[in-house]
Amino acid sequence: MDLQNPDLILVKRLSEHSCSYFAVESIAGSEVVLTDIESGGRFNFEKPRLEQLVLNGQLRTIARRELPTKLTFKPLSNVKKPEMEAAEDLASRKEMERRYKYVQGAIEQSVPAYTEKWLTPYITQRAAEINDSSSPSWRTLAHWNKAFVESGWDKNALMPRHKAKGNRTKQLPQEVHDLIDDVINEYLRTHTVVRYQKVYDQLLEKLDTLNAERKGKDLSELKPCSYRWIVNRLQSR
Repeated sequence: MDLQNPDLILVKRLSEHSCSYFAVESIAGSEVVLTDIESGGRFNFEKPRLEQLVLNGQLRTIARRELPTKLTFKPLSNVKKPEMEAAEDLASRKEMERRYKYVQGAIEQSVPAYTEKWLTPYITQRAAEINDSSSPSWRTLAHWNKAFVESGWDKNALMPRHKAKGNRTKQLPQEVHDLIDDVINEYLRTHTVVRYQKVYDQLLEKLDTLNAERKGKDLSELKPCSYRWIVNRLQSR
């Protein structure tokens, strides 16, 4: 595999009918930066690891001319970068990078299943590797991975969606925010009529299950958001 070849395209199959396509943006020593052709997202890989992903079939190579005609390459020159970022934006970006380290590691290690059995030991290992004292729960990591894959491997899908507004929202841990997203997204996929109380009841039920798991690990109980907060979230969709 010639990574210097400008016609080289790497393909990652996401599902039976969905693929993501990557071009080599740059090579610096053993580090290779890939760019998602559709989203413009960037992903860093060590060259030996990238070659291994191709060898074991997790990635395959094609020529640029073989790209589906519907795809349009997003030129890097067209990606505008803000001159300055607010402290809050920098914090969000830092959190995005932290999440990406967990997601990328799980993908590279080919974790067999995104369940408690497989993710819990992986998270412990990865947290030690990246020196993270606030490691996510296995459910949270499963949520991050789902968002990442469904976005077509767009790192921006891991950007925190919520900014602190009001005391109640500030008190909500990220795990609760992620659970809320899961409940709302699942409900909207399967219902055409939104019933706020039903969504809230589903959230409370899933939170009870999560708290039962946390209790077995001597972790503190997570508190739910208010009913009004769920209504506001759904109305903002």
